[in-house]
Amino acid sequence: MADARGVWGEAARWYPEIVVVGDAHLAWQAEFDRGEIPLRACPRESENAHRTATVGNGELCADLLLSPWERKFYLALRAGRSTLLQGHAADLAAAAGAARLWLSGARPGQVAAVWPFLGSVALAEARERGDRREASWLWLYENHGANPIGARLRAFVALAFHEPRLRALLPYTSHWTLRFSTKQGWPFSLDLPVVDPAPTPDRYVVRTRDGRAHDETDAAGALRLVLADLPG
Repeated sequence: MADARGVWGEAARWYPEIVVVGDAHLAWQAEFDRGEIPLRACPRESENAHRTATVGNGELCADLLLSPWERKFYLALRAGRSTLLQGHAADLAAAAGAARLWLSGARPGQVAAVWPFLGSVALAEARERGDRREASWLWLYENHGANPIGARLRAFVALAFHEPRLRALLPYTSHWTLRFSTKQGWPFSLDLPVVDPAPTPDRYVVRTRDGRAHDETDAAGALRLVLADLPG
């Protein structure tokens, strides 16, 4: 137990029942065994292997990561190198159930319908068909993983999501700002307005294409400025 706590450090307080077992992949394996799920969990190769686990079936894979800062069970479901579903499970049992369905060959939308902590069915289906623009908008709008960048952009995105001129663009975040691109992949276009969350919640600074910074405003004001600065 002393050795385990030494490896876990401060994170030990968030997962006492897992520390007792030894590490994440052993605790996850116990959930698979309890549910008679024929999967074998292994640690991932990393310096934090005690907080990670992975299971696979051919090109399908489920990766588990325990946060060191709070009690969170992050699960990513992949096909090859593409992550199609991700989110924070309530516990190891939920992570095991979602992994089981995914590795059985279920479609991303089917998995999301059963396990909503992984995001909406619409988001899962957009990722499956490779629609990066739609998936990026849905990821920002839903923010089902409580991403801090998404949280700061929440009020603006709630309005921008319903604007056809913006929905035609690819949204992406960089250095805590929201940017837009006419291209669907790298390199992104850099000639569109930028939305920078202000320190005050739900307030924003819009930077125009020519580099000017408008005064801080609310979400509706920021949206008007962005739309006015879009190329005609």
